[in-house]
Amino acid sequence: MCLSKHRVSIIIVTCNSLPALEDSLARLKQLHKNTGFELIVVDNNSSDQSISRVRSYFSAARIMEMNENVGFAAACNQAAWVASGEFLLFHNPDLVLDEGAIERLLGTWQSRDRVGAVTGRMRFPDGSFQATCRQFPSPGNIVFSRGSVFTRLFGNRGKYTLEDFAEVTEVPSVAGTLLAVKKDLFMALGGFDECFFMYMEDTDLCLRLNRAGYINYFVPGAGGVHLWGKGSRGGKLKRNWYHHISFWKYFRKHFPGTASLFIMPLVLGIHLVLASLLGRPVARN
Repeated sequence: MCLSKHRVSIIIVTCNSLPALEDSLARLKQLHKNTGFELIVVDNNSSDQSISRVRSYFSAARIMEMNENVGFAAACNQAAWVASGEFLLFHNPDLVLDEGAIERLLGTWQSRDRVGAVTGRMRFPDGSFQATCRQFPSPGNIVFSRGSVFTRLFGNRGKYTLEDFAEVTEVPSVAGTLLAVKKDLFMALGGFDECFFMYMEDTDLCLRLNRAGYINYFVPGAGGVHLWGKGSRGGKLKRNWYHHISFWKYFRKHFPGTASLFIMPLVLGIHLVLASLLGRPVARN
């Protein structure tokens, strides 16, 4: 399937994303021959050569240079406003797509109705499966999710991340690592909620899509290698902090009440301390 020019706008947010960004751009350059996508890069005030490397691979790319790090959600929304494609494809800077992945993602709209957000099957560099789909968070499944310190201490008492699927499968939530959505639908929902600086903006969007009557999908044939955590030079401690703050904001938004206001920040605060000491995040996104 050869896509017409600018049927899809690929959006990448960078922030000191080299050297991983180089591999991502090289693959997209190869894929561009068949897909003819529009590339929009929002740079969150990088101090490396990310912008110049984008220009060297894609002279026609639209590059939006921020004067500060505005966060992932806000940067994506900036790009979405100016995108010309019917579809938006949010693409991490440390992701190397497989041949045909974009076409297979967009093929979901041809074979399914009420499609919301769609993701593909991510792999670690060694070829092992990397979870990109999740249940919607609840106080139980997020505290005892895969990667949680509490799971190490007390065992797994709630399933958050989903396992691999052999076929196209309906899922509650997909990760923003690779997320395709129709632009008009994305804009109608107000885009990503910018209260999330980093993390959980994808889950929040999927929940709003679900409540609006749309279905999110996992497409195993639309794969890629994700170099987890290599898209930015931010440290693990900072990423853990953003993880925990975003989880709290999610619960305050969707589970308002005393528990979210007082109990959840206490639990997350304890977990943040333990995760920082033991090197484990609350959950892997």
